[in-house]
Amino acid sequence: MAIKHASAGEMIDLNAFGENRTTAVVKEKTFEVIRMIVSAGKPVPPHKVDGPITVQCISGQCKFFVGDEPREMSPGGWLYVEGGVVHALESESEAVMLVTILFKQNS
Repeated sequence: MAIKHASAGEMIDLNAFGENRTTAVVKEKTFEVIRMIVSAGKPVPPHKVDGPITVQCISGQCKFFVGDEPREMSPGGWLYVEGGVVHALESESEAVMLVTILFKQNS
């Protein structure tokens, strides 16, 4: 079954979109928005992406590591990370994050 993405101009509820799983809200040529679930005791291992990202905490709390440096995130917290920077997440309880990835464009 195909995963439904939000359409341009469509209002969605980020508290419920994708139910209880990590889901791409929108995927376009230049960017992607993901509603990410960070489960308790299931860290997201260190990784990086080519383009810059933004991360916003919607609910719960988690630690967002930029390199080895932790940042405590709680609802309303927002973070910008440059492309190519290693980052990771961990949480003691479920947290819901909104992640936007900007894809590098070929010149």
